[in-house]
Amino acid sequence: MNTRNTLSLYEVTQKIINAIDTQFPGSIWVIGEVSEIKENISGHCYLELVEKDKKTEQPKAKVRGTIWSRNYRMIKPFFERAAGRKLTSGIKILVQCTVNYHPIYGFSLNIVDIDPTFTIGDIEMQRQETINKLISEGVMDMNKQIAIPMLPKRIAVISSPTAAGFEDFTSQLENNPYGYTFSIKLFNAIMQGDKAEESIIQALDRIHGSIENWDVVTIIRGGGSQIDLGCFDSYNIANNIAQFPIPIITGIGHEKDVTIADMVANTKQKTPTAVAEFLVTQFVNAENWLDEANNDFTDAVNRNINTSIDILSRIGNRLVPLVIKTTQGASGKLQKTLHLGQDTAFKYIHQKNIILQKKVSQINTQSILIRNRGLATINQHQKMLTSKTRNMLTSEHSNLLFKEKTMEAIDPVNVLKRGYSITTQNGKLVKSVNELAAGQAVETVLSSGKFTSVIERIKQE
Repeated sequence: MNTRNTLSLYEVTQKIINAIDTQFPGSIWVIGEVSEIKENISGHCYLELVEKDKKTEQPKAKVRGTIWSRNYRMIKPFFERAAGRKLTSGIKILVQCTVNYHPIYGFSLNIVDIDPTFTIGDIEMQRQETINKLISEGVMDMNKQIAIPMLPKRIAVISSPTAAGFEDFTSQLENNPYGYTFSIKLFNAIMQGDKAEESIIQALDRIHGSIENWDVVTIIRGGGSQIDLGCFDSYNIANNIAQFPIPIITGIGHEKDVTIADMVANTKQKTPTAVAEFLVTQFVNAENWLDEANNDFTDAVNRNINTSIDILSRIGNRLVPLVIKTTQGASGKLQKTLHLGQDTAFKYIHQKNIILQKKVSQINTQSILIRNRGLATINQHQKMLTSKTRNMLTSEHSNLLFKEKTMEAIDPVNVLKRGYSITTQNGKLVKSVNELAAGQAVETVLSSGKFTSVIERIKQE
């Protein structure tokens, strides 16, 4: 057996190390999706990065990554504050690393930094893709088109039972100054973290199983950092909310941030307390409307009664002279025919009395008919006016909310604040790296200002 060209396993690993050192003499920047992440008790962080095929979503590359504790305790808080998202599985990151190969432990990346601006841009792109998908599917405004009941008394609540926001919500409803009573049932769900999406959807499914028992659904959580809001930009949660058959009101607890869940819900409120105040206000508005309707109805009835009394009075005034005249004529004839006999006289008077009674009865019947027709007409017009006014206000309110949220989403200032930037070269917007060359100066505009940089090299994807 010829062993001249054979290598030991160790020699092979050394050649691999030499080749890697030659190809990657310093640190490089690498893009990958975090498929797994674990924090060791020692403080080290171990990741698995993957790159997936865009069509099949199947991994086409996978590599281990390590962030040693001395770097991880600085990298993690900085990344999460800047990106507004937890460093967790399922997000794409841009890492600065060195390529390492160990004879025993194999190939890995030693990560020394993570660029949060890349993740911000990727998350915002995914967010916009989700919004566009909901719009293209025609479900974006489905829940907004459902009218909230005049008295939303039966409330299904999706929240964590230990959340301070849930306690504030129930306290605000139960201790409202007007004494209104509400029927509240909690559908327990995890409101942040990796399991939040599945948990919230399961809660919606449980509510749907007894949908006839509820007037509205509220999704509430207390305050907290923006890091915990990621699940509320999920397509699956937004799609379930948008197509839910009864109105959904959100009070996620952030005044500045508008999640996709807020955008597709029937009504968005800033906090759980604001949701409770909104529900109480619905009752106040309904009570005020009923008071106004009662006053209008009473006034209409009084006007109709007064009109009927005037009509009867005028009829009576015309009737009295007629009765007197008829009586006088009958009396004269009675005197003239007295000699014909008392029986004939009594018969004549009796007939006249019958005629008079019929006339009085007819007058009374006609008066009642006139009054009833007037009341029916007033009631019909009142109901039509109330219904059309309510529908018009509801429609206009929904349109205004939608336009306001749409303008906020596409406002260039807000787009820049979410991590996007604008790059120009000689005052011309740069749309492709094909328009640039090494050595050229470009200007980059951020939300907080702008800076000029010179291109060293160009990498085309």
